Amino acid sequence: MGCKSLGTTALLTIGALLSPSAATASEEGGGLRRKRSASHQYKSNRQTPSQQRDNRHLTEEAATNTDDNNAVGEDLARRFFLPASHHELDDIDMRELILQMNFDGSMSIMTPVPTRSPTKRPSVSPTFSTSAPSTSTAPTFTDCTNPGTCENRLQEQIYQISERVGTVDALDDPNSAQSQASDWILEECDASIPIDPCTASQIILNEQRYALAVMYFSLSGEGWNAGSNPSLDKDAGEGTWLSGLNYCDWGSEISSASGSSNQLVCDDFGNVLNLNLQSNNMAGPIPPEIGVFVYMTSYISFFNAQAGPIPTSLGLIEPLQTFDVESNNMDGNLFQPEYSGPGGLTEIVNFRASLNNFRGNIPTEIGQWTKLQNLWFADNEMTGTIPSEVGNLVDMNAFLFYKNQIAGTIPPDIGNLDKLTWIDMEDNQIVGTIPEEFY
Repeated sequence: MGCKSLGTTALLTIGALLSPSAATASEEGGGLRRKRSASHQYKSNRQTPSQQRDNRHLTEEAATNTDDNNAVGEDLARRFFLPASHHELDDIDMRELILQMNFDGSMSIMTPVPTRSPTKRPSVSPTFSTSAPSTSTAPTFTDCTNPGTCENRLQEQIYQISERVGTVDALDDPNSAQSQASDWILEECDASIPIDPCTASQIILNEQRYALAVMYFSLSGEGWNAGSNPSLDKDAGEGTWLSGLNYCDWGSEISSASGSSNQLVCDDFGNVLNLNLQSNNMAGPIPPEIGVFVYMTSYISFFNAQAGPIPTSLGLIEPLQTFDVESNNMDGNLFQPEYSGPGGLTEIVNFRASLNNFRGNIPTEIGQWTKLQNLWFADNEMTGTIPSEVGNLVDMNAFLFYKNQIAGTIPPDIGNLDKLTWIDMEDNQIVGTIPEEFY
């Protein structure tokens, strides 16, 4: 097939399947914008009977998808992205769309629990400085045989976490999520079975317990749909965050079209493996303490009101495979070097950030995400051009970046993506011709 000419405002058909018959040009943009406003707070209250029927229909429809290959279903693409008329684009239900895209059989949002044995904890115990930095008020390290050991040791560990992720100043603010979490965990020194801050094998678990508490306070946990603990009741049962139980028991069961799962999944050693907080009425920034979960493979939190940028500490989570923050109020630079540059998220498979307010360019370093299968950042404020290094992403299945300000031409290197079945670049500033290599 020969190249097709694109005018300065002409754009590729939205969601075109990559076949000669479907990859066509269109001169009209669609009306797919369903972004949350900055003041919007996501609410998921009890549904009406009609909504329940609609959701049952969606669940039944998703459950019938038995396609086991990596391609996005052609019926799904045509249903939502090849409507009969421009007018129908405005009637698309973006909530149903994202759910079906996520729950399509070949594009599951869930990262499976590894079948192999989990990574063993380090054989060398974490080390601690014997003196506080001269410019800080960090607590003095205390020997485990001395009175007051528990609180002093926990304070030292919290300070070291804050140094790693860049939140030391927040410890001085009594209203910060970090201070609230610190106060909460220090109370566990006086529990009937007190927290153990001295045994080496417990230190990394204490760090994750604290980091989960920071997330709860930062993301308005008192108003969550599932897992909320407004009174901070230590005697609360399973499925309640910030109870006195092992944090691996905090997660509530959640149901979706792909089946039921748990909000919080741990590996055999008690390390946080998966966090699935979708549609949970979360509001506020993702705290930098997310970088404490160095064994985590999946973070999913679409359909919330999370705000602010993606923490740069995300780059500390080397095994991360899925990061999904679609349909929130987030902003800032989407691709920050700490996680998208050299040594960043080299294991990432699914990176989904559509329907937010992210900005910035697609970096050339994106070519190092060689395991990437789904890259979605549609309906944001991205600029720049498509780097040729995208051609290195040979496992890519879906590349969605409609409704941005991406300019320039389509690099011929995109022809290297033999597994690409879905690309959507509608409503950008792309010009020129469609390369021969595209087909």
